[in-house]
Amino acid sequence: MSLFAFTNVRIFTGSAFIEHQHLLIDDQTILGLSDSIPETATVIDGQQAVLAPGFVELQVYGGQGTLFTTEPTPEAIQKNYEEHLAGGTTHFQITYHTGPLTGMLAAIAACRTYRQQGGQGLVGLHLEGPYFNPVKRGAHLLSYIRKATIAELEQLVEAAGDLPLFLTLAPEEADPEVLDWLLQSPIILSAGHSNATYPQAMQAFQQGIGLVTHLFNAMSPFNSREPGLLGATFDSSVRASIIVDGIHVDFASVRIAHKLMGDRLFFITDAVTEDTRGEYKFSFNPVTQRFEDESGTLSGSSLTLMQAVANAVEQVGIPLEEALRMASLYPAQIIGKDHQLGRIAAGYEASLVLFDPHFVLQGVYTQGAYRSFV
Repeated sequence: MSLFAFTNVRIFTGSAFIEHQHLLIDDQTILGLSDSIPETATVIDGQQAVLAPGFVELQVYGGQGTLFTTEPTPEAIQKNYEEHLAGGTTHFQITYHTGPLTGMLAAIAACRTYRQQGGQGLVGLHLEGPYFNPVKRGAHLLSYIRKATIAELEQLVEAAGDLPLFLTLAPEEADPEVLDWLLQSPIILSAGHSNATYPQAMQAFQQGIGLVTHLFNAMSPFNSREPGLLGATFDSSVRASIIVDGIHVDFASVRIAHKLMGDRLFFITDAVTEDTRGEYKFSFNPVTQRFEDESGTLSGSSLTLMQAVANAVEQVGIPLEEALRMASLYPAQIIGKDHQLGRIAAGYEASLVLFDPHFVLQGVYTQGAYRSFV
């Protein structure tokens, strides 16, 4: 037994804050809260910081100067893991841009190899595209946008095997039989990069699509006579991701969305990195303080989930408890991992973040070890 004890911390369990208790961990499993610390435990003094469930990221593209789309390899996934772990993310879906089938298969193969080699933190592959509405493609390459076919999708599912796949697509661009096939497949579907009308979006939701990708961005907006995909999201029970960096979405819009959606809203970073080696060339613009492609189109964020939590609390006015759930429990629910992630409770995986009152990350406990960042 590798026994660890966190002491002198405010513990957020996923439901409430607990004071004056110690958290006991056996290697990678939470044992529970305790009034005392066993003599055999390795003690970690949190110095009155907040100890919360590790963050779960469902859309991240790049890290340490490497875009996964440009370099779909296990090594690139590891670079992403290392960079985003330093932002509090203990579990993530690596994401692949709109690209050719060969690239998508290479991305799947890289993820499978990473997992087989014992790579840490990867919970699945997010294919953002290529089945988009071209008018809402954002920074995705037009040349690769195409209609989904069952033949192509069958290849992806067969290649993936037990690797979870998450797919963002424009529902209005999918033929009915293709959408029906997808909804019966193991792929988790999310509507995005879409110009769907309100009736089209509501029909897709009624058929079974339960998610929306980066709310407000690359979608038909809410208008008085056509509420669009945004209006349909508000007017339904689907859940949606949102980028809380103050650039992709104004903080007031985040506040309005959260008032309307509550626990249906969760955080992603959509984080990219500076990498101009491939077809997707993203650079950080120091004037606009954002990542852009060669044409100046906004193309992902420089956000971390720790920063998203801080922005939600300080700029949006979301309570800390809810902001932490939006970065951990809610995304864990989306991928069916909320029985092991997103809470501090006996039997759950010991994946934890420790941060001070100023939202400075102090350290992360994951994979049976504590890593300090101070």
